[in-house]
Amino acid sequence: MKAYKPLILALLALLTAPASAQYSQLGKKNEFMMKVEAGYAPFMGNIGEAGEFGYYLDKTHHGADFNIMAGVNISQDWFLGGGAGVGYYFSNREGSESMLGANVFIDFDFRPVWKAVMGLDYQPTSIKWAPEVGARVGGSMLLGNEYRYGSTITPLIEVYGGINWYYWYHLHGMRNMGRNWHSFYATLGVAYLQQTVFLPIRIGWRW
Repeated sequence: MKAYKPLILALLALLTAPASAQYSQLGKKNEFMMKVEAGYAPFMGNIGEAGEFGYYLDKTHHGADFNIMAGVNISQDWFLGGGAGVGYYFSNREGSESMLGANVFIDFDFRPVWKAVMGLDYQPTSIKWAPEVGARVGGSMLLGNEYRYGSTITPLIEVYGGINWYYWYHLHGMRNMGRNWHSFYATLGVAYLQQTVFLPIRIGWRW
């Protein structure tokens, strides 16, 4: 039996080597992620009943915003986190009031870039582009509307879709592939806040 021990140990080492290599290719399942984005949101329509002074925002107002999000990148494909942003609602109509706003929300997105071979997931090292779908839910506060309703608070609901460019592989090839999920992205969505439906168009960076 003693004569077989070195052979058995060698076989065990050979069997565990592929598993160890696969684990290193998969890397960490969950990683901290941040996103920053800027956008422009054309007015689409109002929802609900207008009050004594009309809607909080009317058809002359369009929006621009800047958001920061932090959360968890889950298995490359998923993001779940919280965010906050500032909005600016402006009108081209003479005498119409421009207003600032603040938003707080939970953000979720899905970027399907993983594939499976023989039942085993892996991340293609050459991935450069991936679609994206997502949603966010939270609250919106409109500031400085003193001549009509004062500061107003409403729900914020948004769904969006877009595309990601995974620039890390494009710039660095096979080096440091642990950061291959870094990307620039562009999205188009539909958002409701402050009695108004907007069509937000955004560009952003995730890292």
